[in-house]
Amino acid sequence: MSRNWWIRSLFLLSVVILSVLIVIPTLSRRDLSQSSYPFKQKMSLGLDLQGGLYLVLGVEFNKVFKEVVDRKGHDLVERLKEKGVTITESKLLAEGEHVEDPKFQFSFAESAKEQVHAIFKSDYPQFRLTADSGGRFEVGLSHEYRGDVREKTINQSIEVIRNRIDEFGVSEPSISSQGNSRILVELPGVKDVERAKGLIGRTARLEFKLVDDKAMSTTPVHAIVDEIEKTHQLAYKEGESFSAYVAKINELAKSKIPEGDEIAFERGKAGGEFSTARVPYILKAKTEVSGDELSDAQVQFDSQTRKPSVGFSLNPRGASLFEKLTGDHIHDRLAIVLDGWIHSAPVIQSKIGGGHGQITLGNGQDGDIMQEAKDLAIVLRAGALPAQLELLEQRVVGPSLGQDSITKGAYSGMIGVLFVFFLVLFYYRASGAVAVLSLVLNVLFVMALLVVLEATLTLPGIAGIALTVGIAVDSNVVIYERIREEIRSGKSIRGAVEAGFQKAFRTIMDANVTNAAAAVVLLLYGTGPIKGFAVTMIIGIITTLFTAVFVCRLLFDWYLKRIENQPDAKLSI
Repeated sequence: MSRNWWIRSLFLLSVVILSVLIVIPTLSRRDLSQSSYPFKQKMSLGLDLQGGLYLVLGVEFNKVFKEVVDRKGHDLVERLKEKGVTITESKLLAEGEHVEDPKFQFSFAESAKEQVHAIFKSDYPQFRLTADSGGRFEVGLSHEYRGDVREKTINQSIEVIRNRIDEFGVSEPSISSQGNSRILVELPGVKDVERAKGLIGRTARLEFKLVDDKAMSTTPVHAIVDEIEKTHQLAYKEGESFSAYVAKINELAKSKIPEGDEIAFERGKAGGEFSTARVPYILKAKTEVSGDELSDAQVQFDSQTRKPSVGFSLNPRGASLFEKLTGDHIHDRLAIVLDGWIHSAPVIQSKIGGGHGQITLGNGQDGDIMQEAKDLAIVLRAGALPAQLELLEQRVVGPSLGQDSITKGAYSGMIGVLFVFFLVLFYYRASGAVAVLSLVLNVLFVMALLVVLEATLTLPGIAGIALTVGIAVDSNVVIYERIREEIRSGKSIRGAVEAGFQKAFRTIMDANVTNAAAAVVLLLYGTGPIKGFAVTMIIGIITTLFTAVFVCRLLFDWYLKRIENQPDAKLSI
């Protein structure tokens, strides 16, 4: 054997040994994490193989657009006031025909129309002018800015969900956008499904709002709610959208409560003073301080009762706002509103500095309260979701079903691979044995690369490995048929082999590049199982080129050396 052959053989042997060492933790039933074994990483299994939770969430953009238009509209009004423009009226239009495309309407002196138009055009490109009637403008979001808001909301929602899941402790989660209004979440190995769903979908919107005690002293708010429910046959049922119920109550109560106020609820006790288990309040609609100003949230314990609660810290801006708010409203009540529910409404006794506060939780078993405190701290730290999420699809895959998928997937894949091996050995004889050995190494290299790249193996991925064997066999067939043609043309065995490998290379490369292009498209635009299939396909194409061109040629050189010294040597092909 030449020196070049030995160098190539040593390289192949090193690659094979390294691949075996990498794959052993995945194939071994023993836990090697505590041993001195150099490679401890196992192959990641997808949702369909180890069980878990699959969710498709829809993003409620109407509410997002409403909040953006309202905020930007008030910014515009304040800017006009700073420039000396008198604003006589301003309001948000977000009902009826304006639900999907909310508008902001404001009125001003008609003499200032040119000044208003100039400021609007130069400083607020995110708006479009939808109505102009003398001294009244109606504006809505431009189509480009709506697209930017939509994209930012999706990306921010994905980031918030990812942060929450990371703290929840799920390994190998898959969180991605689907279209322009959906989020796909895959959580392999999750056992507490309901807790995971609650953690993902919880908006965790923390707001501090003043209680309108003056209005509550003159307005029987519980009577207003009862009248609305009876008159309009409106009732809230557990499991339905509570925010939609509250929005409907406030829409029907506009003429019954002061302008700029809203009705909110605190969880009460069933069978108490009111006809429902919810205690209504009248709050100032303006959010004085929000959860956007939070810098941290941790579980803490009361020094006397040892009950868990959630302590939070505000950033410098939030601390300043909170200190001013409490200083200006001593002896007023401040409602702590979380996800639309009032958690408590304590009386402000003095100015509160330092930017620290505490959220007390409801009554119940200590274990349940502790779990609620932990989850609340997680979602507050990770940040509030920028939009309401609606559960559109849910699939729960049990671990037994996942194990069944592994067993049957591996079993069917093994049968397919062995059938290919048998055909190759039957048709190409000794040369077929060379091809079979290169195919076995091909599968080994695929598995090792899946581990090294931390790729996730799915059920379609197992199908991709089986298909990889088929593609690799196709490469061997092209080479072998070319060698047969060269032998028929009268060339020597070695000359035929060299010509066969050389002339077949371009065909093999073209075929694999074509397959790789299709796999890349599946990887970029596919979701879930499609991506799993594409990943194994791309890795398989790389290993196929290596085994078909390098490994198979190396083994053929060894085979030729063995038969060339025999009298009447013939190539078994």
